[in-house]
Amino acid sequence: MKAVVRDDNWILTTYYEYRQDSNESVVKDVKGIEMQLLKLVLKQMNMTFIHVPTPEGFEIEKGMTDNLTKAMLVKEVYIALGELGTHYLIDKFLEFTNNHYIMRYRWYVPCSVKYHRRSGIFKILSVELWLVLIISIVIVAIWTTFVGRYSCTSEWQGYKTLSSSLTKIWAVILGVSVPMKPRAPSLRSLFLAWVCFSLAFSTAFQAFLIDSRYKTTIQNEKVLYESGIKFYYPPDLEHFFENSDDLEVPEVQRNRANFSMFEEYINWAAHHQNTSVLLGELNTEVHFALGHYIGENSERLLCSLENGVVYTDGLRMAMLQGDPLKRRVSEIIDRVVEAGIYNYWISQKMNWIKSLFHKKSLAHPFDGYHSFKLYHMQPVFYILLMGWCLSASCFIVELLYNCVLSTRK
Repeated sequence: MKAVVRDDNWILTTYYEYRQDSNESVVKDVKGIEMQLLKLVLKQMNMTFIHVPTPEGFEIEKGMTDNLTKAMLVKEVYIALGELGTHYLIDKFLEFTNNHYIMRYRWYVPCSVKYHRRSGIFKILSVELWLVLIISIVIVAIWTTFVGRYSCTSEWQGYKTLSSSLTKIWAVILGVSVPMKPRAPSLRSLFLAWVCFSLAFSTAFQAFLIDSRYKTTIQNEKVLYESGIKFYYPPDLEHFFENSDDLEVPEVQRNRANFSMFEEYINWAAHHQNTSVLLGELNTEVHFALGHYIGENSERLLCSLENGVVYTDGLRMAMLQGDPLKRRVSEIIDRVVEAGIYNYWISQKMNWIKSLFHKKSLAHPFDGYHSFKLYHMQPVFYILLMGWCLSASCFIVELLYNCVLSTRK
């Protein structure tokens, strides 16, 4: 099987590796997961792999298929691979095998940034609500003092001064018990109403306190297009936006950011928080494993949008139109993909990259919010049960001790 394998310089597709043999001459080895797939196909077909140099113009940078088609017509090449996507279907002389992997391209936006601790607390309520809360505390404290002074029932001295009443009202809203309960029925009714309000307010405040520490990020395409953020997509995807009928394409092209270097637009998206980039999922996961888009606390700086897949490109192999071996090659590829072997090879390489560079990206930061289920709370209930048993034991010991002392007397 004479095959052209383009040098994609990527371990997850194809790449060239140069080494010296026993005669100290340089030998070129073709490696990569796509090459691994081709070797498995040829093994099942009982065929030998023969590497043919890449025809001029068919390199990754150019991608022209004219010379490749001519080489196939004169039987110099039978199959070609090396990140061949669906856009090569424009060549009517080539026929393609079934996809062995789907490359998904989606929008990646800056992840949410943490507020300062104090500013995060004040972001929970608006200024008007904070003023209403303060006014409510002052009014309830005045009412408590007034009812405590002029009630028919003798009341504690702590409810007859404004300062002490204000302290007790503030303690209730913080969830702290007061040193003494009111005696007058009217004051008890007022106090009960404030306790119910404080319980509802404290529950809502603590629930929103967790999410308020982070700025709201862009979560879907609708919010993305309305945000006015800059867009960037690689030049090799220009053909997709030129031929697309999507209504949002003019908006993307109008607000497109022009960067000359890859690191430049990644820096603007991850650190300056003002650019959205279109990246392949697999390529992005590799960069996460290498630690390129990772912050100081191992948190991701770029987040994908929900249902934000813009473009899909299937990896496949190219053969001449009408080649009788194409059906058998596609059949073996389908079996490998359906068995999960190709995805297993990719997961192996990803784990190897992570272990080699000792980088670990977290989908959620260490101090972020995580949803706990009853299963995760089992240790808490065990500790609570131990506390109850200890309290009951101390209570029983105290009762027995008092009984022994009373009998002695």
